[in-house]
Amino acid sequence: MKLRISNIQFVKIEKLKSIPNNLNTSYIFEKMKINFLNKKVIKIIISIILIAISYGFIIYKLIKFDEFKELSLKDFYQLGRSYIYLIIAILLMPINWSIETIKWQSLIKNIQIISFSRALKAVFSGISLGIFTPNRIGEIGGRIFYLNKGKRTFGLLATSLGSFSQLLTTIIAGLVGFAMLLIFFPDKTNINPIFDGLFLIVILIFLLILIYLYFNAKLLNPIFLKFSFFKKRQDQLKYFSNTKNSLLLKILFISMVRYLIFITQFYLLLAFLNIQISFLQAFISISLLYLFSTIIPTTTLLELGIKGSLAIFFIGLFSNDLLHIVLTTMTLWLINLVIPSIIGSIFFIKKILIK
Repeated sequence: MKLRISNIQFVKIEKLKSIPNNLNTSYIFEKMKINFLNKKVIKIIISIILIAISYGFIIYKLIKFDEFKELSLKDFYQLGRSYIYLIIAILLMPINWSIETIKWQSLIKNIQIISFSRALKAVFSGISLGIFTPNRIGEIGGRIFYLNKGKRTFGLLATSLGSFSQLLTTIIAGLVGFAMLLIFFPDKTNINPIFDGLFLIVILIFLLILIYLYFNAKLLNPIFLKFSFFKKRQDQLKYFSNTKNSLLLKILFISMVRYLIFITQFYLLLAFLNIQISFLQAFISISLLYLFSTIIPTTTLLELGIKGSLAIFFIGLFSNDLLHIVLTTMTLWLINLVIPSIIGSIFFIKKILIK
C-alpha cells in the first residue's frame, strides 16, 4: 500500500517535471484562470436562466388572465378622472419597497453596513428571483448575494426575521378585520356564530404563540440545529437568537407601515375601477384576503389565482362587480411585483457581470 502511494506521488512529480521549469508558474496560473472563467460563465448562464424564467412566468400569467378578454377600450375610457387613483397607487410602490429596504438595512446593520442604494438593489434583485419560487423564498437568495462572503448566513437569518415580522403584521390585521366583520357586519357571515367565535380564538392563540416566538427566537435553536447547514453555523444562529427587543419592535412597526401601504394601494385601485365600497369595508375584506392567502400553502404560480378567488369571496361581500375585483388584484400584482421584478433583473444582471 505504501509502495502504491509513493508510486502515485512519483508519477505526479514526474508530470510536473515534464513541464519546463520556466513554465511551471504560468501553467498553474493559466489553469486557475480557466477554472475561474468557467465558474464565472456558469454563474452568468444560471443568472440569465433565472431572469428568463421570471419574465416567462410574468408573460404566462398575463396571457392566461382570461378577464382581459371581457374588457374593451370603452371600459377604460369610462374611468375618466379616477386615473389619479392609479397614479397614486403606482407612486406608492417605490415608497413601499424603500421602507422594506430600510427594514432590511436595520436588520443587517450589525452584520454589514451597506448603502441605501446597494440595499435597494438587493431588495429589487430579490423580488426578481423570488417571483417564480414557492412563497417567494428566492427573495432571500437575491438579497444576500449583495453581502460579503461569510456574512450571508447572518443575512439569511436576518431576512427571515423580517419576513416573520411581516407575517405577524398580516395575522394581527386579519384578526382585527375579522373582529370588525363580526361586530359591524354580522349579517355577512352566514356561518354559525359559535364557529366564528372558535375560529377567532384559534387564530388568536396562534398569533400569541408567534409573537412569543418572535421575541424569543432562541427557543427555535433546537429545531434549526437539526439541519446540518445550521450545525456548522452555530455562531450565526446564536447572534440571530440574541436580537434585541428594541430592534424587533422597530422591525414590527416598519412592517405595519408597509401593511398600511398595501391596504391603501388596494383601496385606491378599487376606487380606480369604480368599485363602490367604504374604507372600513375595504380594510375588512383586504385584511381577510391577506390573512387567508398567508395561511393557505401555495406557490407563486398559484398565488395570483388564489388571491383573485379570495378577493371575489371577501370583497364580494360588499360588491357584486366581480370582474373589476379580480382586475384590482391583477393590477396590484403588476405594480408591486412585476415592475420591481423587471427593475431587479437589470440590477441582478449588472451585479453578475461586474463580479
